[in-house]
Amino acid sequence: MPPGITAATASGKRPSPADRRQMVRVLVDEMRKFDANPMKSQCLIIAERVVRQFPQSFADMIEDRRIGGGYSSLLTQIKVRVEHLNRNNTLARLRSTKCSTGAKQKTGPADSYGCTRWQPDIPPEETETTLEMKKQRVMEFYSHEGLSGIERAEIQHLMAETYYLQRKMINTMPAHSLEYIKSHWPYLFIPRSMCIHFETLTDINVLRQLEASFEEYSKIIMEFFKQKPTNDSVKSVLIRSKTCVTAPYVLQILMAHFKEQNEALLLQADVAASAADVERSLTLPDSPRLIVLGPVEETNRWMVSIEGHVVTEGESFLLGLATLFASFYNFNLQYQNEACCTLEFIQRCFIGINPERGYKAYQGKIHSKRTGKEVKKKTSSP
Repeated sequence: MPPGITAATASGKRPSPADRRQMVRVLVDEMRKFDANPMKSQCLIIAERVVRQFPQSFADMIEDRRIGGGYSSLLTQIKVRVEHLNRNNTLARLRSTKCSTGAKQKTGPADSYGCTRWQPDIPPEETETTLEMKKQRVMEFYSHEGLSGIERAEIQHLMAETYYLQRKMINTMPAHSLEYIKSHWPYLFIPRSMCIHFETLTDINVLRQLEASFEEYSKIIMEFFKQKPTNDSVKSVLIRSKTCVTAPYVLQILMAHFKEQNEALLLQADVAASAADVERSLTLPDSPRLIVLGPVEETNRWMVSIEGHVVTEGESFLLGLATLFASFYNFNLQYQNEACCTLEFIQRCFIGINPERGYKAYQGKIHSKRTGKEVKKKTSSP
């Protein structure tokens, strides 16, 4: 160890940043003699032991108060050093999901498709340590106030400032489960936060864009299909809708036109059901679903499920649709095959994401809706 570390630990003082960085380099070099890419859980053991043995020199403190376990900043430095030494590994996302047919889908380099800040650089005025301290502040609020803490302006500000850390965790390879991410960033799964994260990621206000697009195009779409119903499913939606022109009917008529089942995107549950009730009563797929509570055309209450669990809920159908759509981009998920045409239509025509290259939908072989045979998916937009 550098002399500065030896002197600091002996006197119970804080080492200089340069000495601390050198200590981290020595630690990681020793760790990598046994494992070239130690996991975070293994790094955690080292960080905890260092802080336990020398708390005055290395524990995370604000004035005289220890922050959390006191080891977050040291753990971050160790893990960042490990990742730096293994930097030839790609940052491409490899989250695997399952569609309702049981076939696996993989996301890959196209995860950044349509994004402008998929993995930003650390803000120039911040360090990993200062951002981790802000994250700890967020978790302290959550432990005392629960999800209602998001109403505080300070929490909203801290969530915006820690966007770099949020993306770093989401983009980690191999991918963390959504349950794991939620345990570290609970406020990220509130509808408003999901929409804000999407706006930072893509420069698009997804809810405002959906509201404006549905207001502008709903009547045009419904009138078009009244004059030229493309199949019996479209006719059935038109009969149910009568003269109503609402977002739920527009969404259903688009899915009918593309010969996609409602269940590929929308699930229905009892109007009084809780999240636990929904998880018990419905078989929730891995890919995102919008769960409406009560009749699709009448209710405003909804939930969004991902990876078989309800991750958020709220009111207003368009907010639910915005939250559902944002989840694909926020968490690097591909569109499920069973609803990819409708989702691409929403992406391109309603949201306005039209990159020249790449697709958010799976591009391998799929089952033809017309013949039932396995065919290569077309790469043109719907």
